Amino acid sequence: MVNRHRAYWSNMGASKYEFEPDKLDKDIKTKQERYNRKKDTIKAMFEGMMKSDPTRQDETYQMFVETLKGWREKHERTVGRNKKRT
Repeated sequence: MVNRHRAYWSNMGASKYEFEPDKLDKDIKTKQERYNRKKDTIKAMFEGMMKSDPTRQDETYQMFVETLKGWREKHERTVGRNKKRT
């Protein structure tokens, strides 16, 4: 092999942004906007639930916390099972 050094290797096609570097900025911006929209939706839902019964905000908050903990535990068990299979 003549050119064994990495400097001579071709990385053509190694990145989907190789031929369109401006697309990286566009994709980053798109993903940030999607994330922010999703966060705003969750925040609005949470605030709506908290305002729906102002006298029981502590109870509502605890329900959210319990629900999130339950989801995480269920998700971790599912992920753990899938890891054992591979």
